[in-house]
Amino acid sequence: METKRKKPEKRPDSAPLDALRLVLRSHAIELKPFVHQVKDLPQDPDLEYYFVPAELRETYRPYYRPGRPYKNLKLVNFDQPAISLSFYFKHKYSIKQDAPADQAIEYLKNYRDELFNKSLLTQLSQAQQKELQEVDNLLRQIRATPQAFQYCFSNFHHFYRYWYCSYRYFEEEKSEKLGSATEHLLKHSERVKGQVSQRLNIIFVDTDYITRTIPLSQDNKTIEKILATYNHRHSFSTVALYVKPSANNADGNN
Repeated sequence: METKRKKPEKRPDSAPLDALRLVLRSHAIELKPFVHQVKDLPQDPDLEYYFVPAELRETYRPYYRPGRPYKNLKLVNFDQPAISLSFYFKHKYSIKQDAPADQAIEYLKNYRDELFNKSLLTQLSQAQQKELQEVDNLLRQIRATPQAFQYCFSNFHHFYRYWYCSYRYFEEEKSEKLGSATEHLLKHSERVKGQVSQRLNIIFVDTDYITRTIPLSQDNKTIEKILATYNHRHSFSTVALYVKPSANNADGNN
């Protein structure tokens, strides 16, 4: 009798964030503008991110899934440790003009019912009481003469900020060639009212270069990496001499 092959277990779509936070307590480092090569650090209560030295990446390799990442965890630059970082956000919004009256009526009815039900459980503030009265009055007017109004839906004033991380990195470990990339960051989100979906970002940094305060405008870090390959440096003027064994005599005496 032929036995059925057991199907492989489906990999989870969510990473164990609480367990990862325990590890990050000892791994994460703090970066500061002017001390490190980092600009415009985000200040957003819905954005959770950590800086981790590149030499600790192997701890997080089990969570590295190119092409099929976890929904609640982003390893921003696992293969490209940053030598400089900057952050910015875009204001994301949608707008739907000329919405039908029945959608407006349903929206106002749900809002009014929510405020009314809340008033049965607790005392509404003066602002909430005023809001309930205004919503109820407007709902009555629209039901009476829906053609007298225009309707529009938009989340513009929710002011949702969509964060991005731009960084530079060495394309290969022993190369001086710089690359750059930009990645969006995951934010905590409230999908169901009262239930927040938590998300976490880990950004890996090259601690040998992220801590240097050399300006980046002329690719100074590339030059620094080239000069770091020399064994000797001697200076008695503004110009220093750098010396290393030639490629044909790499095993020779220093």
